[in-house]
Amino acid sequence: MSHPNSKKRKRNNLIGSLLLVCSIGLLTPSWVSADLIPFILTGAAGQGLLEGNIDPPTGEAGTGGIGSSGIIFNTNTNGLHIHVEWGLANGYTNLSSDVFALHLHGPTASSGDAAFGETTSRVIEVLSNGSSFDASASSGSVNQGFLIDVANGDVQALLDGRTYINLHLASGDGGAIRGYLQQAVPEPGLMIPLLLISGCLISRRRRE
Repeated sequence: MSHPNSKKRKRNNLIGSLLLVCSIGLLTPSWVSADLIPFILTGAAGQGLLEGNIDPPTGEAGTGGIGSSGIIFNTNTNGLHIHVEWGLANGYTNLSSDVFALHLHGPTASSGDAAFGETTSRVIEVLSNGSSFDASASSGSVNQGFLIDVANGDVQALLDGRTYINLHLASGDGGAIRGYLQQAVPEPGLMIPLLLISGCLISRRRRE
């Protein structure tokens, strides 16, 4: 079950990520055709890293989700930046134990919502190997970037919604909580902030 304020936090995280991108001038004036694509974590039980996004649900009480830096893919460099966190200190629910491993898996057989519940043993990236990884059950996170391989189809799998993040609490547990990556679609309430961001980008481009 997601945290009561999770919807507001997700919206603020997305706006914050886009404003950060605007402030450093990494986007073109068109948000839609931008070089940087934001992603959400979602599944059958809702947005975030949740036990209900695993089929069958695991019963794990802990929850997690996207951090303030977001999940952003750069189509020019094929770099993917992932910031996810979990535990009460980060506004979620504490896990039942420290994290054993955190993986980005893909590709699933289906794409988009049809991928919910699907799994693959193939690991694209071991997120828990990075120096930013904190395994704490109550305040853990990972905030790192890496390159996605084009040749083996991983970039297309990411863009098609055929990848997911699995958080493991023990070896071979199949995941305790999970979230499937999908390209972020702005909610109606985000349109005004996005228009302001677009204006910021256009103004920056004119100055250049």
